[in-house]
Amino acid sequence: MDDNLYREELMEVYKSTKNRGTLVSPSVEVLEKNPLCGDQIKLQFEISEDGIITDAKFDGSACAVSVISSAYLMDNLVGKSIEHAKKLTKEDLMGLIGINLTTSRVKCATLALEGLKNAIGKYENGKSNTENKNKNR
Repeated sequence: MDDNLYREELMEVYKSTKNRGTLVSPSVEVLEKNPLCGDQIKLQFEISEDGIITDAKFDGSACAVSVISSAYLMDNLVGKSIEHAKKLTKEDLMGLIGINLTTSRVKCATLALEGLKNAIGKYENGKSNTENKNKNR
């Protein structure tokens, strides 16, 4: 693929991603920061009772690499189970993005993946706390 064409496609994703914004009532949200470059993104997920990610949004102030990787990740997660999301690796994400990055930029690209893992942990922890409260009633 022509590098210029590919760059154009990535810049189009950066400028007008459908998954950028906020959800009205997310099941879980997290704020992730990369102190090395100043990226800060909020990830929000709507998760159904049966553990399916029904919607995913991100927003914040971040470099192009973070925004593009967040957009691709969010788009890839909608309709997938939490179990699927838990298994996603850095290599999976890099394959979705499809660009070679310097070592310092990989941290920017994986910020959303770190946020996803933290959001799942927060969601499952909150869900288990709710289940325990209901059992104790």
